[in-house]
Amino acid sequence: MMTARKKHIAAVGTTAAIALALSGAFVPTAAIADEESTAPTSGAAFDATAKQLLTDEGVQAVATDGQGRVVVYTTTPQENLEGAADEFVEGNSNVVVKVIDAPFTTTADTDVVGGAGYFAVDPAAPDQGALCSVGFTGWNATGDPAIISAGHCTDDGLLTASALTLPTGDPAGGGASDNDDVALTYLLGELEFSQYGGPGNTPGTEGSEDAVDISVWDVVNSDLTLLPEITDWTTAASEDLSASTTQVRSVGTAQLGTVEKSGRTTGHTTGNVEAVGGWANVDGRQVYGFLATLDSAEGDSGGALYQGTTAVGILSGGTTSDGVSLTWGADLQAGLSLTGGYSVAVFVDAPVLASPADGGQIGAGGTISGTGPANHTLVVTPDGEAAFEVPIDGSGNWSFPAPDEYGDFEFTLLAKQGFNESAEVSYSVEVLPAPPVITVPGDGARIVTELTEISGTGVAGATLTLTGAVDETTTVGSDGTWSVETDLGIGAHEVTARQSSGGVVSASATASFAVVPAAPTVNSPLAGARFAYESSPTGANGAGLNGADITVTLDGAAAGETEVVDGAWSVQFAAPAAGAHTLVVTQTVNGQTSDPTTVTFEVAAAPVVPGPGGGSGGSGSLPATGMSDITPFVGGAVALLLAGIALVAFRRSRTQVGQQ
Repeated sequence: MMTARKKHIAAVGTTAAIALALSGAFVPTAAIADEESTAPTSGAAFDATAKQLLTDEGVQAVATDGQGRVVVYTTTPQENLEGAADEFVEGNSNVVVKVIDAPFTTTADTDVVGGAGYFAVDPAAPDQGALCSVGFTGWNATGDPAIISAGHCTDDGLLTASALTLPTGDPAGGGASDNDDVALTYLLGELEFSQYGGPGNTPGTEGSEDAVDISVWDVVNSDLTLLPEITDWTTAASEDLSASTTQVRSVGTAQLGTVEKSGRTTGHTTGNVEAVGGWANVDGRQVYGFLATLDSAEGDSGGALYQGTTAVGILSGGTTSDGVSLTWGADLQAGLSLTGGYSVAVFVDAPVLASPADGGQIGAGGTISGTGPANHTLVVTPDGEAAFEVPIDGSGNWSFPAPDEYGDFEFTLLAKQGFNESAEVSYSVEVLPAPPVITVPGDGARIVTELTEISGTGVAGATLTLTGAVDETTTVGSDGTWSVETDLGIGAHEVTARQSSGGVVSASATASFAVVPAAPTVNSPLAGARFAYESSPTGANGAGLNGADITVTLDGAAAGETEVVDGAWSVQFAAPAAGAHTLVVTQTVNGQTSDPTTVTFEVAAAPVVPGPGGGSGGSGSLPATGMSDITPFVGGAVALLLAGIALVAFRRSRTQVGQQ
């Protein structure tokens, strides 16, 4: 049986020794088993097995190790096991017995973070209480701040008030190990629910997931700020445990592998989850959860157990095995499911403004956009106005329209999901009259050879000004359209348009585009050409713009590069083999590459040469003529002629047979 690890003290500040009960290493005992029989490792069958085994006085915990094995933790050596436990171990090949030194024991003592220390007390007897650790900050069912800790820290609901302890007075912060330096700082919270073991703080039913170790406290001190973070205790000397933390970003189930812990006695420690999905006797109460090789001590009870940024458990109890500390973690989600709607606070990233940039300009009614945590809600609060909400999509994008009023638009953004909210961030943009629209060329367009006109729409009568690749001014027509003649040649270009009316200049519209050369001409090989065997083309040529860089690929592989001289180009390459081929040619001028010119052609396969004695290999066909250099086309003509002769001979033969 594991021993509960809260620390009872007669009064804060008195001397009370804390016995370190967590140390030791596993002493695995080889299981004697029938190799043909294996124990269930999940589902109702496993639950029933655990329920039965935990009734044995020597069995302290039962869980699985992820290797298809059931691990039985016991204070009784395997050879001394009796009854159901002995039969289970000897009768199944996938059972491992691990001997622990003693039963598991509980490990209990203006920013509040997971891992911080607190003192739980009975208001009717304030000189008595228990030192424990905060597991996680969280929320009650209505969104008010709360903390989550271990149920056994409340003495079955007797201790209903709590206060934070001074970090430097806690052992993890340099205080005396006997808690003689403990000091209280701020009133923390009132107990709202606790359960240690089964419902009603009963010993619990072995093999039942409602055997938990959980307590939730509503925070009653409005001066406190609860953060979704877990302290590593490295900044305790400053009395600020929030200065170095791990953010809690999700809640999950413990997995085999690295796990971390934070508590007021031993601070931050790291170990490994060795077994999951099982039950342990913790001071006579059943607790569903997982086992980790992790240092902890009295006063750490209720502390945070986490993997990466995922909250997975509440520190419930511990023991040792041959010098290695063992810690039992109460399954966090199983405990929370019984609290009536309490949840862990998780960190939410703040949203980011993308367009326009902070301090930038935008037209009235234009789109303000940015990014944030996917599938959350964006809360926008314009300065002096009511807030409104915008969804953040599954890709983390959001947008909303700029107001119609001109001038500075100041606003704050935050992202939220449930009761969890990000930090609030402030932005400002200048709202101007809507910009004109550039319709030709469109943003990102590719124009071949040259651009002779830029056109678009705007406010009738407004003065339209183009800057960038073109510096021109014109007036928007009565029909709301405008155009400017230009002669932009090959290259990358960008133009910006603004319109002004009544002395007010609009926001800008920008179009980036490219003028590209026309596709080059391919004169040889001709598209669709068929070449005889051993007459494959060994090069290509054509026409293009003087000075252009020509790139040729054959069947996707580089076949040559050259420059157009006097309007012509040519490249040489190895003759392709028989079959269909694709030649692709582009030309590049001023860094702009043309659309490709694609030519397909075919090279005929080698002709079949008849063997000696007729046909190929003497199979009865006509003998070889010795004309091995005949082209496929000539060879085909000869084949047709011979086929005709054979047909005449066949007909004559049939006629002769009929005459007989």
